[in-house]
Amino acid sequence: MPNTPPVRPVESPPGIALGDVYYALFRHKGKIIFFSFLGLVAAAGIYFLREPLYESSAKLLVRYVREAKSIEAGGPNAQVQSPDQRGETIINSELEILTSVDLAAQVADAVGPEKIVANTSGGTNRNSAASLILRNLSVEAPKLSSIIRVSFRHSDPQMAQEVLRQLTAGYLKKHAEVHRASGVYDEFLTRQTDDLRSRLNQTEEDLRKLKLKAGVGSLEDSKKLAAEQVARIQENLISAEAELAQRRTMLEKLQGEASTTAAQAATNAADTNAAPALVETPMDPEKEKHYRTICAHLESLRQRELDLLLQFTGENVLVKQVRERIAETEKTKEALEAAEPRLMRSLKTLLPSANPLYADRTATFDPTNELLLVAALEAKVKILNDYLKKAQDDIAAVNDAEAGITDLERKKALQEANYRYFSASLEQARIDEALASGKISNISIVQEASVPRLARKETLKAVAMALGGGVFGGIGLALLLEFYLSGTVKRPVDVEQKLRLPLFLSIPDFSRNGYRRVKRPQPARLPVPKPKTKTPVAPAPPLDPLVPYTEALRDRLIMYFQAREMTHKPKLVGITTLGRGTSASEIAAGLARTLSETGEGRVLLVDMHHASGPAVHPFFQGQTLHELDDAFEEEKRTPGLVQSNLWVAVPGTAGQGKVGIIPRRFLSLLPKMKASDYDYIIFDMPPVNQTSVTSKIAGLLDMTFLVVESEQTGIERAKRAVALLHESRATVGAVLDRYHDYVPRWLSADL
Repeated sequence: MPNTPPVRPVESPPGIALGDVYYALFRHKGKIIFFSFLGLVAAAGIYFLREPLYESSAKLLVRYVREAKSIEAGGPNAQVQSPDQRGETIINSELEILTSVDLAAQVADAVGPEKIVANTSGGTNRNSAASLILRNLSVEAPKLSSIIRVSFRHSDPQMAQEVLRQLTAGYLKKHAEVHRASGVYDEFLTRQTDDLRSRLNQTEEDLRKLKLKAGVGSLEDSKKLAAEQVARIQENLISAEAELAQRRTMLEKLQGEASTTAAQAATNAADTNAAPALVETPMDPEKEKHYRTICAHLESLRQRELDLLLQFTGENVLVKQVRERIAETEKTKEALEAAEPRLMRSLKTLLPSANPLYADRTATFDPTNELLLVAALEAKVKILNDYLKKAQDDIAAVNDAEAGITDLERKKALQEANYRYFSASLEQARIDEALASGKISNISIVQEASVPRLARKETLKAVAMALGGGVFGGIGLALLLEFYLSGTVKRPVDVEQKLRLPLFLSIPDFSRNGYRRVKRPQPARLPVPKPKTKTPVAPAPPLDPLVPYTEALRDRLIMYFQAREMTHKPKLVGITTLGRGTSASEIAAGLARTLSETGEGRVLLVDMHHASGPAVHPFFQGQTLHELDDAFEEEKRTPGLVQSNLWVAVPGTAGQGKVGIIPRRFLSLLPKMKASDYDYIIFDMPPVNQTSVTSKIAGLLDMTFLVVESEQTGIERAKRAVALLHESRATVGAVLDRYHDYVPRWLSADL
């Protein structure tokens, strides 16, 4: 046997289903029909009573649009733009000009407000005339086209054509005012051009003064020239200082040699007087030749040193190598002179031939000439140092003035660019002003204002809007009431989705749903039988439409217990509702009767309404009912037998039927119930609320059916009742009573 219940799980599908829409539409079909009728009446009134309008149309070709230049400095030049398939914005701009309030007011002034509004409200109000023009004006631009279609409607056919003609003419002027300079910027551009010219002249004057003060023409050329001059002066200075050092060295050497020669001459003269002269031994020619070679090589090394110092510093490797060779050569020369002092006398003949510096002098040594030459070189070095300092000062002055000159040159370049731009803009503005006179036009009139014809399109549009407003207004109201304003349980899906209860049965409204509005018949009320008499059988009335549904509820209840393998006896079943006036008692009686007719066991029906007032159960006619205590004793329950295998009882009499006592009373009778030979005990319980015993007893039952009346039970109230039942851990199932399915069967079959 399956363990799953025969009740489909409760799910909440998202959104609104198609069946929900159909239900709302057919439930409120009266409202929809009423509003549709109102829309139909309004549409008929518009069609037959509205004053006819006459329409005149024209067509304009926008070949291109010439935009005036931006007056922003450095902005792009004006361009001619064609309204191709990518020029929707251009055409839309023209449409905005055509539908502007200013243009409509100008047309009203040109035609006369009293003529435009003569057939409407009358008067001479300019704003009213402009408003009427905009209201009856239609402007459109087909896609992928440069044509603009303009049409105007008016009750007077002549006025329709005249207004459209004036509108076209006014648009051409307005277009020129918007897109062309036409003298609008002339004054501003002239003022800006003059101001920029004066500022540019002032900047040029400041730049000229600063260059004159710094002594430069071109900044880059001056810096380059000063650097070259400093390099030349330094080169000459190095050469002069080297030659001065050479002269001083030579002077010191020669002066020393001259002193030595004079002393030897004096000594020789004395020796000559004292003794006869000795014959001097001649020098070795090879030694003299070698000495002269050493002196010449020494001079060439010194000249090489001077050449290197013009290019490198004294720390350079080449300079150091040359100086080392000079030192070695001088040591060799001194060694030769020490060995043979007479070799120094040969220096007089060596200098003119070995060094070209001595080529212009005599072979004899003249100290006075050498001193003058040294003094001249010292003066030359001093002059070169002065020139070098002056050149360096000039470079410093150029560097100091460089920042100011650069800033003024940049300022001048920017002002020149702005001046050229505004000059060109001023010239273009003057050209546009000449073009604005109408000699060259970029807008062509393809079609003049046509002869007015009767306009049915707007009337039909108004008729459609009125009719559609009525129909869709009724539909919208129906959907609004159904999905947002209605707070009652109406359909089985509401029970499952909103109350989250498994639905066992939905009972239709027998006064509707194809039952010809007949009232539900009441079951026959039989008197309580006397003891020791044959038990009468109370068959269900043949015309009672509730019987098939109570039998269906019985079958589903039995299947529910079987699916859960609930085999104990008796099974306790409660039936309750949310308010008085529902058919919960009828459903309880019908369920008890159908269970007793199965032949599977005995059924006890407990009418719990009797504790608070007169008996309302359909099996009785106001007689005192059988008490619940006697229903569990074999010899005392005979008076409660109303039908084969069906007994009826009430909870208790006075003093025991109070709300606070019944749960305790019920608990005391619970062992007797479980030990009884009944198969089912059906409890017809009071409505669920905060003070009733139903929510307290429901937790002790095997199943509690909550009867919900369709379109009468509020959702929030039902949710509170379900919460009370769940608090007592009751197993709750739902029965939807008086359900009306508004959707036709042929349509609901497809859902």
